[in-house]
Amino acid sequence: MRAFSPAVKTRMKITFVGPLISTFVKNDITILRQEHELDIIDSAIGRGWRAGVNLVVLQLRIAASMLSRDALYFWFADYHTLCTSIIARMLGKKVFVVVGGFEIENLPDLGVGARTRRWRWFAVKHTLQFATHLFPVSNDTQHEVDIQIPHHSKSTVIYNAVDTARFKYDGREKKQIALTVSQADAVADYELKQMGLFLELAREMPECEFRIVGLRGAAQEKALADASEIPNAVAIEGPLPPMGLVEEFQNAAAYCQFSLVESFGLAVAEAMNSGCVPIVAPVPALQEVVGNLGYTKERADKQGLLDALRSSMSAPLEERLKIMRLGARFDISVRAHKLLESIQTAL
Repeated sequence: MRAFSPAVKTRMKITFVGPLISTFVKNDITILRQEHELDIIDSAIGRGWRAGVNLVVLQLRIAASMLSRDALYFWFADYHTLCTSIIARMLGKKVFVVVGGFEIENLPDLGVGARTRRWRWFAVKHTLQFATHLFPVSNDTQHEVDIQIPHHSKSTVIYNAVDTARFKYDGREKKQIALTVSQADAVADYELKQMGLFLELAREMPECEFRIVGLRGAAQEKALADASEIPNAVAIEGPLPPMGLVEEFQNAAAYCQFSLVESFGLAVAEAMNSGCVPIVAPVPALQEVVGNLGYTKERADKQGLLDALRSSMSAPLEERLKIMRLGARFDISVRAHKLLESIQTAL
């Protein structure tokens, strides 16, 4: 990944906390390392009874690190961020929080979102009030934060980032492939991403291949079971090596994202940079990403979705290049400049 040359040169020691499996988290590590020294901590704590033990260990690890650091940087507010944020502010340290969307989501039927659990929401809400600065990943996320937490800390919208040089469409002839990508590992997330709808469309279009890429654990098992009787549907377990994911995007003609909620849609932006025609549900954050290109269709409009898929398979090169250029506005250098500048301003 290429280096950045922001004007800001002040160097801080930062405790960086986030789910390290995620591409967007890795992108911020790359960005911040250009100007600052990081102590990187994985916020993943697992599930079940072990999660409680791991949560305690995680908070102690964060507290120990920040004693010798100038600032805390969290990707997502959650249980582990409240106490450590309060302690950091008492010690005169800065606290930066990237608001990734989970914090203000509320889908109780699926158990998705911080607001579905009383104490989790308490921790998230007060973290976003105690922090020095918030970085929502889209205007829609900012809007939801404004509604749910009117007295939140100062915030700056900075879109998520794509390494456009890596995903840039190489002009190859696209295959008759519809693609969707997710790192989900739970059945609830599988339902959230509406993978079942994607496979329903596969049944109706046997002439095309439908590929689900990146799922893990119970979500991957669910995908394999649902796709077992659909000859043209494939579920590839994740995580994929970086170039393997690039190849998936480069080969696919259409990219589908039918999620019930999204805070940005990183995979959509990556797919657009790879020349895929995006077909998305009418979710505000997804519409921010695709603009007036591709297709936005209601999930219940199955015929409309099928028509969009068929049109996408034969989209001309000129259309794909136009989509790629629109996706380039999310280049990682843009996020780097705004993020480093905002952190310096907060100092």
